[in-house]
Amino acid sequence: MKKNFKSLSLILIIGIALIACNQNDYSQNENESRFTDLKGPYLGQKPPGMTPELFAPGLLSAGGDEANITFTPDGMELCYTLWTPGLQPGGIFQRMIIMNSRIVNNNWTEPKEFSFNPDRKEIYPFFSPDGERIYFVSYRKSPPLKMYVEKLNGEWCEPKEINFKDNSKNSSFLSVASNHNLYFSSSSLIYKYPYENGEYTIPEKLNNVINVVGGGHHPYIAPDESYIIFDFDKSGDSFGQEDLFISFRDQNGEWMEAQNMGKFINTEYRDKRAFVSFDGKYLFFSSNRIQNSELPNDAMTLKELQQLMQLPANGNEHIYWVDAKVIEELKPDHLK
Repeated sequence: MKKNFKSLSLILIIGIALIACNQNDYSQNENESRFTDLKGPYLGQKPPGMTPELFAPGLLSAGGDEANITFTPDGMELCYTLWTPGLQPGGIFQRMIIMNSRIVNNNWTEPKEFSFNPDRKEIYPFFSPDGERIYFVSYRKSPPLKMYVEKLNGEWCEPKEINFKDNSKNSSFLSVASNHNLYFSSSSLIYKYPYENGEYTIPEKLNNVINVVGGGHHPYIAPDESYIIFDFDKSGDSFGQEDLFISFRDQNGEWMEAQNMGKFINTEYRDKRAFVSFDGKYLFFSSNRIQNSELPNDAMTLKELQQLMQLPANGNEHIYWVDAKVIEELKPDHLK
C-alpha cells in the first residue's frame, strides 16, 4: 500500500511539474509571438499624429518604469531602460536594466537585457547617429562612468569607458552628435564635450548660453547640433513637475533662449528624456502621466482595482511618441 501511495505521489508531482512547464512554455511562446508578429521599423506601430501617444502599449513594460528609448537610424533595433519597482535597494528590486530588441529574419525579437550588464547598474542607452555605438551611463562605480559598446560582425562587444581629458564631471545621461561631440547632464547642468583631433577636450557648460538658470537634465542633441531638447523642473512657465524644453541655434551658431515645448507635449506630470528618431520623423520621451486621475465613487472589487492599476497610463513612466513636426512648429520663423 505504501509503495502504491509513493508511486501515486510521484506521478502527481511529475504531473504538476509538467503542467507548470507547459504553462511556462505557453507564456513564453505567447510573449515571443507578440513580437514576431510585428513587422517594420519602430516595432511596426501605427505612426502617431501631432498629439503624444503611448508607444507600443504593454509591449515594453515589466511592471516598473520605462525611462528612455533609442533606435538605430533605420528604426530596426531599439534599446530602452527598465527600472524595476521597489523603493528600497537590494534584492531583485530597484535595478537599472538596458533592454534590447531588433529585427531578425524580418521579425522583432522579444526584448532581452544585455549580457554586459551583470549587476544591472547600467542606464540610459543612446545610439550613435551611425548606429554602430551605444552610449550609456554605468553606476558600477562611483562616480558613474560614461561608457559605450561597439558593434562587430552584427553583435555588440564588451563595454569600454570613454577617455576624457577632464573626467571630473558626473553624468546621468549621454547623447552624441554626428561629429562625435558628446552632451551630458551633471548636477542639474548641461555640458558639451567637444571632440577634436580624435579625443575629447575640456567640457563646456551650456546653461549660461541657453538661458536656463538653475538646471537642465537629460539633453538630447540633434545629429547636426541644430537644436537641443532637455527637461527642467524649476521654470516659471512649467506645466507640471518636469517639462521638455528646446533651444535652437541661430544662423551664427549661437544658442537661442530655450522655450517650453508647450501644453500639447507637456503635462502636469513628469515629461522627460527626449529622443528624436534619426529619420527625423518621431519625437520619443518618457512620461508618468495618468489616464484617469479620478477613482469611482462606488466601492471597488479587487478585480476592478487591478484593472484600474493596469491602465496603460498608470502613473509609472512609459514611452510616448509624437510626430516630430512639433519641433518644426516651434522653430523661429527666421530659421525655417
